[in-house]
Amino acid sequence: MLFGVWYWFIPPFGTFNRVNLGEFTGMMGFLLFAGIIISIGERARRTQARLNAAHDEMEAAVKQRTAELAEANEKLRELTAGLLHMQDMERRRFARELHDSVGQLLTVINMNLSAFDQENLSPKAVHLLGDSRELVEQIIREIRTISHLLHPPLLDEAGLGAALRIYVEGFGQRSGIVADLKVEEDLPRLSPDLEISIFRIVQECLTNILKHAEAKLVVIRVGCAAGVVSLTVSDDGRGMDDRGKFGVGLRGMQERVREVHGTLQVDSSGRGTTITATLPSAERVVTVDLTETTGD
Repeated sequence: MLFGVWYWFIPPFGTFNRVNLGEFTGMMGFLLFAGIIISIGERARRTQARLNAAHDEMEAAVKQRTAELAEANEKLRELTAGLLHMQDMERRRFARELHDSVGQLLTVINMNLSAFDQENLSPKAVHLLGDSRELVEQIIREIRTISHLLHPPLLDEAGLGAALRIYVEGFGQRSGIVADLKVEEDLPRLSPDLEISIFRIVQECLTNILKHAEAKLVVIRVGCAAGVVSLTVSDDGRGMDDRGKFGVGLRGMQERVREVHGTLQVDSSGRGTTITATLPSAERVVTVDLTETTGD
């Protein structure tokens, strides 16, 4: 390289004649500067190559971790869906056991107590007998209420509309909150998974309203059009100011919606909270629009 520069760029050009000191110094300085530039460029190239390799490695690691996280989330959703299904099955079994065993036994006890009406009892015994019969009747009512809350029998026998009517009526009586329910008469029967999911979502919403909303009125509307069932639950409570109240209840609703491949949207303000869920099925699409003022 040195001789090439001498031959082509230092006068007299095209010869190897001797050059003076200044020209030689200039030539050496040029070569030194060129070497530095080449060295810097090569170092930058190698650094960039290492950065590109590190970036590719990091990107591959991120893709792998993302895939692993997606797989873990899918397994978690499957596990949660299985747990919800088992929970519903256990609730149904407990409700049947309470109604068929404990409820029947209490009914027999009440009948046995009624047999003492024909006996000649003292006033104190009559009073105690009356109290005992009232307690047994109260226990029977409580058992029926608990059984219905665990799993309403009408949900299997008569469908979502009938089950909601009984549940909402009981909710109003127990809570003191005015509950207004309107269900279209031509509401079709839905798949069991959809009916239990919608019922549990409504149940969770009303529970949240009772716990947090300080509401006096709850309005529930259920309609059906073009294969879409719409459900709206609204109350006049104070809204959901504390996001911390979005807890297990909301996550349970989300999992129930996800279990049937639906979506759930939550919008909250000082005037209330709107929960909108879309629940598709192979036969039809079910849209659940829950408007409430609190969340659990």
